[in-house]
Amino acid sequence: MRTTTWNRLLAIALACAIACPYAAEAGQGRGRSRAQDNNTNVSRSQSETGRGRGTPNRIYQDPASTKGYDSGYDLGLADGRDGQRYDPVRHRDYRDADRGYTSAYGSRDGYKSNFRAGFRQGYEDGYREGGRTKK
Repeated sequence: MRTTTWNRLLAIALACAIACPYAAEAGQGRGRSRAQDNNTNVSRSQSETGRGRGTPNRIYQDPASTKGYDSGYDLGLADGRDGQRYDPVRHRDYRDADRGYTSAYGSRDGYKSNFRAGFRQGYEDGYREGGRTKK
């Protein structure tokens, strides 16, 4: 009787070991994208800057917004940590708004507009983060 029970348990364990890999493959591709399955869903901001600042909803298409965001984030983070007032306009990078500009990007005025928009968003995010992590 004892050997019969052990043989049955061994048969069940062997059947589970064989069936489990096939069951895992059967569920792939349903309800989630392949990128989520492979953990490759990274926003452009995170992958380009390497700082992990961006969120999947905030993907800047042009270099002016990206550079403005990065600059604003750094300055906002410093202001938040130092207890400075919230004022992105007082920074020279915001006022000049031509950091990183080249003629290949198009008109200087368009670049400045996009840089300032990215700067304001980055400054807000950085200031909020800096306020949480004061020295």
